[in-house]
Amino acid sequence: MDLAIVTIPAVYVADALEACGERGVRAAVIISSGFAEERGEEGAAREAAIRRVVERYDMAVLGPNGEGFMNAATPLTATFSPTVFDVENGLVPEHSTGGGVAVVSQSGGIGFSFFNRGRPKELRFSFVVSMGNEAGLESLDVLDYLLDDASTHVLLGFVEGFRTPARFAGVASKAATLQKPLVLAKVGRSEAGAAAAASHTASLAGSQRAYEAMFARYGIVPGRDVDEMLDIAAAFSFFRDRLPKGKRVAILTPSGGAGIWLADVCEAHGLEVPPLDAATRAAIDALLPAYGTSRNPVDVTAQVIFQLGYAPVLERLAASPSIDAVLVAGSLGLLRYVEPQLDALTALGKRIDMPVIFCAYTLARPEAVALLAGAGFPCLTSMPNAARAIAAMADYARFLDRFARERDALPAPMAIPACVAARLASSRGVLCEHEAKSVLAELGIAENRDTLAESAEDAVSAAALLGQPVALKVQSPDISHRHQAGAVALGLDSADAIRTAHRVILDNARNHHPEADIHGVLVSPMSARGVEIIIGISRDADFGPVLVLGAGGTLVEVLDEVIATPAPASRLQILDLLDTWKGKRLLDGSAGSPPADIDALVDLAALVSRFAAAADAVTSLDLNPVIVHERGQGVSVVDALIVTDKCQPTRAPSAAAD
Repeated sequence: MDLAIVTIPAVYVADALEACGERGVRAAVIISSGFAEERGEEGAAREAAIRRVVERYDMAVLGPNGEGFMNAATPLTATFSPTVFDVENGLVPEHSTGGGVAVVSQSGGIGFSFFNRGRPKELRFSFVVSMGNEAGLESLDVLDYLLDDASTHVLLGFVEGFRTPARFAGVASKAATLQKPLVLAKVGRSEAGAAAAASHTASLAGSQRAYEAMFARYGIVPGRDVDEMLDIAAAFSFFRDRLPKGKRVAILTPSGGAGIWLADVCEAHGLEVPPLDAATRAAIDALLPAYGTSRNPVDVTAQVIFQLGYAPVLERLAASPSIDAVLVAGSLGLLRYVEPQLDALTALGKRIDMPVIFCAYTLARPEAVALLAGAGFPCLTSMPNAARAIAAMADYARFLDRFARERDALPAPMAIPACVAARLASSRGVLCEHEAKSVLAELGIAENRDTLAESAEDAVSAAALLGQPVALKVQSPDISHRHQAGAVALGLDSADAIRTAHRVILDNARNHHPEADIHGVLVSPMSARGVEIIIGISRDADFGPVLVLGAGGTLVEVLDEVIATPAPASRLQILDLLDTWKGKRLLDGSAGSPPADIDALVDLAALVSRFAAAADAVTSLDLNPVIVHERGQGVSVVDALIVTDKCQPTRAPSAAAD
């Protein structure tokens, strides 16, 4: 026997699995429930017993508490899901030219819902796999296996979390190398832990953002709902080898209103609907009545569809150098909109070199959808999903180009000097500004011209050596908001002002935080004006260090508009990341200010990411604010904070924005 399907009460499952192992059965699907998903210790103990049997016999086991799987090629439906029983026209569409779509889901019901809702779209499902509690095989095992399956071209996933997340990068990199898109829905948001009070970055980079950063690094298409994911999969499955070269879309429609509406939707999803070139317009005008238009959207009118069909105009559109993809917004309620032109559409589907997606604004006849799929065109029924599918393909094409360039160019982690490693290891958990800047200076990450002053006269002397206006800031790992405590003074340019500020800062700090461990008052040179940015590192429990950039200073308290990527990150990766950030207008001069020194900012961020990748003891790091000066003038690290793995969650250390 090759496969055992176990559906008996939970208390007997481990023994039954043991018996299978003794008889040489090396694969099993455990449908039974009553394991770790149950409250109490008994269910967890029963699941642990399954794990022991799996390890003892090296068995491939799905479940428990799953819905099994479907292998369409065999065909085998080892599941109780009713979605695969008596499927009209079979598990696999007979004539569809789309590539295979596989589903891996940590929810059985959701997994088979992909099949149930996708089969009427003429999608060719190769596998549907419900993972259950993953006492044996885990999601990444199955994803890795399916990437090697020749009949699978696109993979859909419903993910709550990975059992061994350290493997995710390898599997995702393999998918990118094979150019097999992963479309994954990651569900379940978690709050940052109590220790995040030590660092703005830690609270900004929660586990959901870490997943998003990993998705962006490896070209994972994030899924938001079942139908959207299916429509994205449809686009990839039909045009996996003809991805759009950009985001310029032509819209073809017999309804002017539908064309205008779809144009609005496209632009809302980051697509362009550009004017067509003169030659293409002239070729299309020759087919149109006087009340049609070859503008983009191209309104061919119902008369052209009845008399000529879509194919002649589509052929002219697809030859245009002005566009990268075509969306057809039409009515597919009658077979006569497709059937008479089927041969022409089929011939066109074989020779076009860009995606052409039909989007029905009426209820589409299943027969019409099947005919289009056989001709080489997916048929969707949602304008937003159609636009999202084109955008996802364009983004993926850009990712593949970038991935090929970046794959072998990742920077090595920084070599940490022994003295720095010792200081991090001996810290009490928080290195406030004067300690953090000292560490960063030794690593060549940031200049340190600051002086820790224990007395007012020490502060005056330090300011005199700097020869410019200074800032005074209390130094304590126990004071989280120095501005609120009145423990910061800026722009001081006289000895009297410095003496007064030193006394007031210490008095205020002690009054607001009488138990605080105060190291002294830091004397820092005032920096020239520029754009305030936060650069930070947070060590995610699943994926390790994550680099975060966003608006800095006090804005970090208000805005959650940040970008993130796994560390280490190359300059090219950080530059690409900045292109996705809404706040880039603050840096590139488009907001009215002079262009900032983006190159210097990227250099600094790359250094920080290399440090984080090497310094395992660092759980978070804030440089906030980093002032980015005008182009060619560099950056200034105004404030810094390092939190190590010795930080106690009950502490509320100094926040770098203060």
